[in-house]
Amino acid sequence: MKIKYKEPYWVKFNWDLSTHHENQYVTEFNKNDNYTFYDFQHNSSYIITCEYKIDETCRADEYAMVYGKPGKNMGLTYNYKTGVSSFEFWTKGDGDDKFHFIHLNEISRNDLRNGVIVSIVRRNKKMIVYKNFEEIAQYKFQGELIDDYKNTGLFIGCSNPGTPVPEHRYHGELYLDYFTIMDGISDIKLSHDLYVSETYNILNKKYYKNILCLYDFKTVNNLGIIYDESKYCNFLEKVPTYLIAE
Repeated sequence: MKIKYKEPYWVKFNWDLSTHHENQYVTEFNKNDNYTFYDFQHNSSYIITCEYKIDETCRADEYAMVYGKPGKNMGLTYNYKTGVSSFEFWTKGDGDDKFHFIHLNEISRNDLRNGVIVSIVRRNKKMIVYKNFEEIAQYKFQGELIDDYKNTGLFIGCSNPGTPVPEHRYHGELYLDYFTIMDGISDIKLSHDLYVSETYNILNKKYYKNILCLYDFKTVNNLGIIYDESKYCNFLEKVPTYLIAE
């Protein structure tokens, strides 16, 4: 699936399917803010895995974000001019907040052009990065993540579409084939097992309850809403246009 320029998606709501669970062509759902996505990244362990592609046809700001959180931006980024991929986040400091930049020099332009699987693992005070389920970076940090990241859901295709500062929006096109978040887990073998498993088999996995969301983009309804294969019905949907700054 292609995420178009300035047409980002977000995972923000928990959807009630009790009325329409057999009908993917409904036009209205009951949904509520899902605060799990507001603060899961502050937990001591989780894995975010996505499979994506960025090629020469993709439009982007100079700095684009595959997925991210607004405020002092957090997420998986790509510098469209230099080809540098990174994972960025901020932690609280005694006086000033501290910026953290993990340079993912093992991810080349060619990787992005052909498609790559990137996993970000938090294990207590350490971030571990995997490319195609092979470790490529470790980064230790101190302190706690800033509270900015508790204020909204997770964006895909940008990090902050509503900010009045254009340089902080991080809009970018990409082809997204797979995306999942596993909470309370930091073993990359489990993320790999989930990736290679057929959807109908994951119900029997011990880690099934740890899957906050899982999108394989095989089920999309008439409104462009991507079905969540986890138990939580955290659908992926387009950000409303009125929230995207011009």
